[in-house]
Amino acid sequence: MRLIIIVEGKTEKEFVLETLQPYFYGIGFYNVVAMEIQTGKEQKGGFVNYQHLKKDVLKMLREPDTIVTTLVDYFGMPTNLPNYANCQALNGVNQRINCLEASMKTDIGFGDRFIPYIQQHEFEALLFASNRGFTNYFGEKIGDAMGNVIAQYDNPEDINDSPQTAPSKRILSIIPSYKKVNDGNLIAMEIGLQTIMEKCPRFRAWLDQLTALVLNRPFV
Repeated sequence: MRLIIIVEGKTEKEFVLETLQPYFYGIGFYNVVAMEIQTGKEQKGGFVNYQHLKKDVLKMLREPDTIVTTLVDYFGMPTNLPNYANCQALNGVNQRINCLEASMKTDIGFGDRFIPYIQQHEFEALLFASNRGFTNYFGEKIGDAMGNVIAQYDNPEDINDSPQTAPSKRILSIIPSYKKVNDGNLIAMEIGLQTIMEKCPRFRAWLDQLTALVLNRPFV
């Protein structure tokens, strides 16, 4: 089975290629690719319109023996997602995200061949699974500062109080030179996917769902 992961931008694409791709090959996918959302004829990246995403997903699902999934952020999602208003009226961010994922799945269809995944916050939330990556890449002083943030949360996926304190903003406040695509993915590799999965339950549930499609059932 082939796996296509539709992502918002270059950071997530690099994360798929450097960190997730080896994992998915290891469990039995024969081909794993990351594709940025096509927002125009020559423009890619950014989840600004649900119809852009839907068009890409349906195009990919025309290919045989293919599973399509998404890696997009909840924060700043377009308001034209199916059932958006009803989902946003629910209490709790997890309930709202679950509702949006279910609505996307119903709208697009294709059963288990389409697995929508909405990450609670941006990619950088995963980097707070451990301060090891920051320590190894930027030194102990930076690692200790990140460790102080990590200690305040049981789940790194919850790190975001406002647009000013989003995970990337927290990193930039400590590391002004931080470059999202290169530094972020090097830090992720230093942390290791296993640690990220152990600390980030929503992220892990997504990987487990895709893993089950390969290991536990035939593909039709």
